[in-house]
Amino acid sequence: MTGSLFRRFRRITSSGAFIPEIDGLRFVAISAVVMYHLSGYVVARGGPFRGDASQSLAARTFEHGHYGVELFFVISGFILALPFASHALRDTKAVSLRKYFLRRLTRLEPPYVLSMLLFFAMLVVYVHQSAASLAPRLGASLLYSHSLIYGEYSAINPVAWSLEVEIQFYILVPLLAQLFAIRSTVLRRAVIVGLIATAQVCQALLIPEASRVSLSVLNFMHFFLFGFLLADVYLVDWRSAPAPSHRWDAVSLAGWPLLPLLWTSESISRWVFPPITFILYCAAFRGAWSRKVFSMPLITTIGGMCYTIYLLHYQIISFIGRYTVSRPVSTSFGVELLWQLAILGPVILLVCAIYFVMIEKPCMRPDWPGRLAKWLQARRSGTPADVANQDS
Repeated sequence: MTGSLFRRFRRITSSGAFIPEIDGLRFVAISAVVMYHLSGYVVARGGPFRGDASQSLAARTFEHGHYGVELFFVISGFILALPFASHALRDTKAVSLRKYFLRRLTRLEPPYVLSMLLFFAMLVVYVHQSAASLAPRLGASLLYSHSLIYGEYSAINPVAWSLEVEIQFYILVPLLAQLFAIRSTVLRRAVIVGLIATAQVCQALLIPEASRVSLSVLNFMHFFLFGFLLADVYLVDWRSAPAPSHRWDAVSLAGWPLLPLLWTSESISRWVFPPITFILYCAAFRGAWSRKVFSMPLITTIGGMCYTIYLLHYQIISFIGRYTVSRPVSTSFGVELLWQLAILGPVILLVCAIYFVMIEKPCMRPDWPGRLAKWLQARRSGTPADVANQDS
């Protein structure tokens, strides 16, 4: 019963290959981002608290949860690199660029566009913002160019900035994938590591904070490239079947609690966080116990819904949190945050699960446009939909 329930909410992969550890890592990333926004909202709207909320261990822990976005970038680099790397390194079928870009469009656009239109309507109807002033912002967001045009987060859904970065990276992937054409493993990885180091130095020295460039892929290229490096190791060294080792469990036990501590120092985190993330991702694959934890059905199911959760969670916190956070039950920030999580967490999961099943999951099927066309044609002709789609 439980297994069938999890399967109903499990995402569909393009290749049919399911890597549970990746969805487990997605769970960690989306949890960090959600707690970052929930904690920030409680700090901004929920007071007063006993003493300064910034002195709370909970506040200090989650105020840097925005680094969960960078965790996503490494995963994106890994997932998008796999088919290109597999073709170059294992002589599998070449990637059709037409299908690659069409897949990005049909997979990601419908949930994104629908959520943006929904939030636009809510801002106009319930928050009473001007539709005329918001319309250009909506247009820029729908074209994934809000950050480039306005130099700030989307006025419709602030978290959309990272999706704009992802789109920029999607465009660059076929070019970057030429790295896998380097036959020598040592030379290929040396080039990738060199590009990573160059990207980190450029980020530190050449990209101003709070600028348009800081909201572009140029500011995060090293994270995506670490995903490329992970794909290389996964295919060549592990041959898509990492051997478990308890030594890697020790790395996980020491490394994951260390991440929030690293995040508290921007100067240290800038240089240390990306390579440690790479090591911890390796540990998620290689640890005997770690991989079991990251492969747990509940964790992988929630992690598989991360795109929907990412799209919707911020506005759910904003629209519902105004009624719950404004009436704190405790003067302790930690207790209040736990209380708000107990209220809003299930709401976020329920709303996102419904949206995932109804909107996102159908778009995971590569042939959904054809299936939809057949369904619409069947509706017009009166042919039963199951007959129209029986050959799909």
